[in-house]
Amino acid sequence: MNKKIKMALFVLKKNGVIIYPTETSYGIGCKLTDINSIKRIREIKQDRIKPFLIIVADKKMAENYAEINSEAEKLLNAFKGHLTLIVPKKNKIPEEVSKEKIALRISSNETALGIVKELNEPIISTSANLSGKKPIYSFDKAVKVLSKKVDFIIDDGILEENKPSTIYYVKEKKIIRQGKITLKEIEKVLKN
Repeated sequence: MNKKIKMALFVLKKNGVIIYPTETSYGIGCKLTDINSIKRIREIKQDRIKPFLIIVADKKMAENYAEINSEAEKLLNAFKGHLTLIVPKKNKIPEEVSKEKIALRISSNETALGIVKELNEPIISTSANLSGKKPIYSFDKAVKVLSKKVDFIIDDGILEENKPSTIYYVKEKKIIRQGKITLKEIEKVLKN
C-alpha cells in the first residue's frame, strides 16, 4: 500500500474529509457512514440538496449498499470509471447522501479504488469545488481553494481533464448526464 493511500485511510478512519484524485478531476470525500463529514462536505461545497454519488470497490461491495440487477452488473463490469449508475439504494445508505436511489461507480483511478478497497467501505465522491464552479484538476489549485476546509489532500499533480462520467439511470434506461460513455455503447453491452 502506498503512502498516499495509507494517509488517506488514517484520516478517513478518524472521520475526516479528504480530497483525492479520480478519473475525471479531484474529488472530495469521506466514509459513507460518517454523517458529520457528509454534512461538512455539503457546507464546503455550499450545496445542501444535490445527492452525492459513491465509489465502490467492486460488484460485491455495490450489492451491500444497492440493488444491482443483471443490467447494472454488466455495466459496472464494462465501464469502470466512466459510467455512474443510478440504482435503488439499500437502508445502509444514509438519507444525508441520497433519499431513494444511489449513484455509484467503480473508479478506474488506482488511488481512489485503492482507498475504497483498503477501507472496505464506499466513499462519497463529489467534485472538489464549490457548487457551480469548475472542477479542480491540479493539486496546487485544490490546496489554494480548499486546504483550510479539509483534513488531507492527496498530491497527484495535474490530472488529465477528462469528461465527467456518464450518469445512467438503470431502471428508466436513460442518460441523466452525458459524459464519456454514449447511450449506443451502453446499449451494445446490454444486448450481449
